[in-house]
Amino acid sequence: MNEQPAADDRSRARHSVRTRLNHIVGYGDILRQDAEEAGREGLEDLFNRIRDSALSLRAPLDSRFASAGAPAGSDLGGLEQDIYAILFQLIALIQESKRRAQEYDDFSLSRDIDKMLEAANGVLELLEVERAGAAEPDALPRVAPAPSTEATEDGPPSRTGRILVVDDNLFNRELLARHLERQGHVVCTAADGLAALELLNAENFDIMILDVMMPGMNGYQTLERVRADERFSDLYIIVISALSDTHSIARCIQLGAEDYLPREFEPVILKARIESCLEKKSLKEEQALYVSALVETQERLRAELRGGASYVRSLLPPRISAPALRSDWMFIPSASLGGDVFGYHRIRRTEEEDAARELSAETLAAPGARLAIYLIDVSGHGIESALFSVTLMNLLKTQVLTGTDFADPASVLARLAASFRMEEQNYLYFTAWYGVWEPAARTITYASAGSPPAIMISRDGQGAELETGGMMVGLDPKTLYSNQTKEISPGCRLYLFSDGVYEFRDKSDRIFGLEPFTELLRDRVRATDFSKSALDGILHDVQSRAAKTRFLDDVSLMEFAFG
Repeated sequence: MNEQPAADDRSRARHSVRTRLNHIVGYGDILRQDAEEAGREGLEDLFNRIRDSALSLRAPLDSRFASAGAPAGSDLGGLEQDIYAILFQLIALIQESKRRAQEYDDFSLSRDIDKMLEAANGVLELLEVERAGAAEPDALPRVAPAPSTEATEDGPPSRTGRILVVDDNLFNRELLARHLERQGHVVCTAADGLAALELLNAENFDIMILDVMMPGMNGYQTLERVRADERFSDLYIIVISALSDTHSIARCIQLGAEDYLPREFEPVILKARIESCLEKKSLKEEQALYVSALVETQERLRAELRGGASYVRSLLPPRISAPALRSDWMFIPSASLGGDVFGYHRIRRTEEEDAARELSAETLAAPGARLAIYLIDVSGHGIESALFSVTLMNLLKTQVLTGTDFADPASVLARLAASFRMEEQNYLYFTAWYGVWEPAARTITYASAGSPPAIMISRDGQGAELETGGMMVGLDPKTLYSNQTKEISPGCRLYLFSDGVYEFRDKSDRIFGLEPFTELLRDRVRATDFSKSALDGILHDVQSRAAKTRFLDDVSLMEFAFG
């Protein structure tokens, strides 16, 4: 009945012995490196021998405490003779190092040697207790194991950070802190979970190295509290524990630990884990900076696009309200600003005539008055397309395109095609509709270049498409265009629009299309009093059919009501 408790006692004793050996190895390695840097050659060799002696005890002590042990009062076997011989030699080496250290009057050096001597005497005491058969569960000191330093650390780390070490065992905290500080990290320590939370609230850390088995708030609870706080979302947590069962590991990972290491790890492994965490943190910070810069750039671009849209809108013509003609228009730029522009202006009869003269009932009724009406849609989106479209609009408005008869739509489009080859415009091309209205003749002459047709709707709601089927401008500089003329009856309306107003996905996820849009125009005109604009109603009808409220392309829509 006592077999299982005895096995547990031996396991705990083996664990405690191994812990003390780890303390000796750890301090021996640190002191050896300190002596090497300080040029203390005698001490350097002595600490190296201490470290090697402690390492040589691991295997025989593991074997000794794995067995049932010798009965009380029995003679020492060969294994125990070897263990005691090495252990006494180890204690003698530590005592010699203490004597030699007095020559340097270094308090911290003497203190660390005392810790090694305390650990060596603890091993000897545990051996005596085990050999005497007095290893009761509560009689053995409960010391948490320390990290092994069996492997060397190859050079300084590529990155350093601020690290918080949380462990209730003083030796473990000091050893780990010393190793990390030698690597260049800034290290703070806490003896329990509550102290760790206080430090986290007061200072910033990159990594927390956390022990699981602690009194009060244990590692699981600390991990849970930290991960529940958004302020510590960027803190990487490495758990180090003597618990090696898969359930404990899985629980720590589920609670948000970045990694889990057994207590007797190799320092190079911890170093690699820390460097990995710092690398991830650095990449995350760089990504955050990139995203922030991207958001800032996008916001600046959106502001520029909004400014560009406002600029384009400022160039659009004033609305006309005269007995012979009433005009209205809508310009809805997309989020990325496209290349839509439109306008109308009087065509000069002579070079000296002011083309910018305000449109009014008098100017429209003047003998020989003619009104140019046009809509241009440049390919692509963004500032480049918008600037190109504005350039084209200004050429038409100021009527300075050399060798062009602005009263002849086909001549205008042909001249634009010859002047703006797409390979000379960063491969931008455009569609265009250009018409000339003559109030006296009550006719409109027009030509189109790859654009949607203009729609003429009579007072009784009958519709007609006005287009001539010409090629888009910019593809071929030798393209020829043709004119057509349409008589305008009293009370009819003319609509010019870009393809963005009908090339959208409807609620059945299909492209709405030109034909349904034409029917929509006719229905809305029939339902609208002639004295009022139908544009608001048309926009409402379009948006009620669209799957999304925002258009993906610019929407330009002009209405001309002829009296």
